Amino acid sequence: MKKLSKKQKILTAILVPIGVILIVLGSLIISLSVFTYKKGEVEKATSIQLPESGVLRVLQLTDLHLTSIPLTKQDRQTIKWVKQALKYSRADIVAVTGDAIGSLWPFRLRDQAIVELAEIFEEAEVYWMYTFGNHDGEWSQATGKEVKESNKDQGIEEIYQLLKGYKYSLMQKGDTDGVGNYVIDVVDGDGNVVYGLVNMDSQDRNFDENGEKLTSYRGVTENQVDWYEREINALQSRAGAPVKSSLFMHVPLYEYTDAWLGGTHVGNFPVVNTEGKCYAPDKNIGFYQKLKQLGSTDFITVGHDHDFNWLIKYDEDLANGFEGVYFSYGRVSGVNAWQRRTPIGATVIDIYVDANNIDARYKVSVIEPTFGYDEFAWW
Repeated sequence: MKKLSKKQKILTAILVPIGVILIVLGSLIISLSVFTYKKGEVEKATSIQLPESGVLRVLQLTDLHLTSIPLTKQDRQTIKWVKQALKYSRADIVAVTGDAIGSLWPFRLRDQAIVELAEIFEEAEVYWMYTFGNHDGEWSQATGKEVKESNKDQGIEEIYQLLKGYKYSLMQKGDTDGVGNYVIDVVDGDGNVVYGLVNMDSQDRNFDENGEKLTSYRGVTENQVDWYEREINALQSRAGAPVKSSLFMHVPLYEYTDAWLGGTHVGNFPVVNTEGKCYAPDKNIGFYQKLKQLGSTDFITVGHDHDFNWLIKYDEDLANGFEGVYFSYGRVSGVNAWQRRTPIGATVIDIYVDANNIDARYKVSVIEPTFGYDEFAWW
């Protein structure tokens, strides 16, 4: 056998490890990209049963920012927390208010991450509502490219299609802008509608004249405000009487900044904010005014601003018979939430459906993990 020259030995020593690394990385990417999920379509529930106690417990998880299950240590910690929060809260229903996943391709294999999350709720047999955040559908798996204005719903439409086969996912598309606008009725033991859980897609960022994303956020559209009015009227019709409702979304309403500066803070929730503002839409399209006019929704909870976690009573005007509306920020729940400085946790919302005033109707608390986890780490 002919001996290798010194130069050949050096090249071999360099190229062989590189080849091995490439093979390992390729195998890892393939293994992470190929996964099983519940295919097909199941009939989705449109209502849930109110417990005999008359109190509906909602567990709000927000900004999980799952990335590439099962690759990162931080993702595994977040998944562990979701399971523990379900166990400890003993919630009747879960509300995931956006940015459950981060969808930058190829570093974040979002399809596998959302299926991992869905499987948790399937195993626990707990219904969950999902409202999209600005990161969920940021990239399209069909094209492997960032979603632009021309295909702004493509990324989230792909996620919606993935969840069709999961019985405990309550997400519906909705016949208006975005994906994931729907109402879940809460019914009593006799089947009467006594409350409503409204979910809305608060959209992504604004776009410039070239269809490129800007730094500002759109929030709901005027078409969605019209949809909200139709759905609230339909809710009252199904109930046969005026009933209250809560709203779950990701990006806060325009009025959230005003509430933070001038509303009445309720409870003792930690607030860390170094920028002095809420990341709310910069344009007021009259959504809150419509909400106030219709008089049903008196509790709104969002995510998006990772270091905000508060409950504020806003716009109380008892002299004119208006109790106000509770504005809430759910506690950030994901270890990898961008620039997180607040400890992760989850918000528990107890809704006393039959209460005759807003202060008695809602009791909000926060739970936190009993195990240690990493500080925020941006890879």
